[in-house]
Amino acid sequence: MKRAALVLAALTLLMLMPWASAQSWEPAWEADLGPGYITTSPLVDDEHVYARTSGFWTGDERPEVLAFSHDGEQRWTYRSETTTQHDMAPLVMVEAGSGPCGTWPTLLLVGWADGAFTALHPSNGTVNWQANSTLDGWGITGAPLVDGDHVVVPTRTGLMRLCLADGAVAFQTDLGNGWRNGVTLHDGAYWLGDEAGQLWAVAVDGTVLETHNLSASLRHAPISMGGGLLLHVQEPSLSRLLLFNSTSSTLAELAVLGRSPAIPLVMDTTVVLGDSDGLTSVQCDPDCIVIDTYPTRVNGEMRWRSPGQFFAPVNTDEGGWLSAELNDNGTLGEVSLFSTPHDGYGTSAPAWTSTEMYLGNDAGVLMAYTIERTSSGEEATTMSTPLIGLTAITLGLVGAAWLSNRGRTTDAWRLLTLGAVAVALLMLPDLAASWNAWLVEEEPSSEETTWDPSWPDEWLGTQVVVFDLPDQTVVAGGLVGHETVWSLTAAAAEERDLSLTTEATGIGLYLVAINGVEATGWEYTINGQRGVFAVDEAEIESTLVLRWHLA
Repeated sequence: MKRAALVLAALTLLMLMPWASAQSWEPAWEADLGPGYITTSPLVDDEHVYARTSGFWTGDERPEVLAFSHDGEQRWTYRSETTTQHDMAPLVMVEAGSGPCGTWPTLLLVGWADGAFTALHPSNGTVNWQANSTLDGWGITGAPLVDGDHVVVPTRTGLMRLCLADGAVAFQTDLGNGWRNGVTLHDGAYWLGDEAGQLWAVAVDGTVLETHNLSASLRHAPISMGGGLLLHVQEPSLSRLLLFNSTSSTLAELAVLGRSPAIPLVMDTTVVLGDSDGLTSVQCDPDCIVIDTYPTRVNGEMRWRSPGQFFAPVNTDEGGWLSAELNDNGTLGEVSLFSTPHDGYGTSAPAWTSTEMYLGNDAGVLMAYTIERTSSGEEATTMSTPLIGLTAITLGLVGAAWLSNRGRTTDAWRLLTLGAVAVALLMLPDLAASWNAWLVEEEPSSEETTWDPSWPDEWLGTQVVVFDLPDQTVVAGGLVGHETVWSLTAAAAEERDLSLTTEATGIGLYLVAINGVEATGWEYTINGQRGVFAVDEAEIESTLVLRWHLA
């Protein structure tokens, strides 16, 4: 029986081996946009990849916004002849929509260092409208905030609110001089910091509500966390992590960190910070505490690749991009370096589709990578499964025959039985997937039954998300380019200022709560069909109605 056990053990190990290989990114194309820098993340939609340049100090070159096809063909260029240094306001795409101030098409929003704010047509790069703000050495360098039918722009000297339909100025308020200072909507007010160390709260009509002394510069949008704001402020040789309690108007210091803070990342109750000393993770549940650190140098943007993985540019001469895992408890897991032929100083994060990645840094080269599907795991596993099953059956039959020939009939039957169980376990994922697919196919419905005639016609042919909350129904439409339920849900929640709570499981990511509402759990339907896969695994079409409701 010992030999039979050894044979069975070898058979089991053979079937449990990780036959699928790891994902790998392969170079696809590149475009030299120099001698300027690429200091902000590229932006990608169904049609184009967009990038902006900055840092032209000599000659006739000027900063530009460029659009490329996904296979590298340059489609259009918008060049600013009047902008100064540095153009580093992130590009923002706004889907077509309508509101009290009017109707607008899909727009590419660009803030310029000369104080101009332009809304471009992403299809051809022409100007839909332009508004101007005060120039004081430089103009707009921070990230704008889309709020309903308006965009709120941190200017060099304060804040302005513009109608998306025509760029009409709702208000322009003077505060303190800012630099890369984004704006956040918190408790019904717009919050932002400035270079003089002041934290400002501005009402939607432009009235200054509050101002508080931080004693240091704030160069990112304040992070709304429950009843307060998390602030990573910069001093000459270090930075401090502060928590502002918006109820009591008090400040608490959480940590002393490195100089030159990056733009933070937020996922539910976890925040990832970067600076010249490294990465720091913080959890606020409800108290904010530092969880983990990793030594490196990150001074620019970071971006989520998935709920548990993010990329961060390494701002050193060697450069590259860190790929870091973030665990559910806030600790930093595996960290690896993604390197390119043009590594060097960089502050811009990558952009992705499901199969493509786009990067750029101070070398001024826009690089495109594609994922090798044959090594992504799924195809390799699918191709390997029949071979493994055939091998298992063969070994089981040979072993049983050998035992039977030796007169050990009982052991032979045991080996055959155990081998059959092992093969059945191997086939279980395929059987489950087939069962799920059958269930989906058997649920009849049509998109016509999920479309609401009261929705704007501009949403036709796009992705629409409906959140059926207990006290209200929240709808976000006109979304495009999302390929999974999670990506679309997260984008819709951000647009409608809803909070999401997720839970990572062994079979994928699940949505636990929306706006703090958990109840009996949340389920989703796609065009009326009940979803059966985890949100980060469920692929979607370019036109659909996704509805979230309590189970």
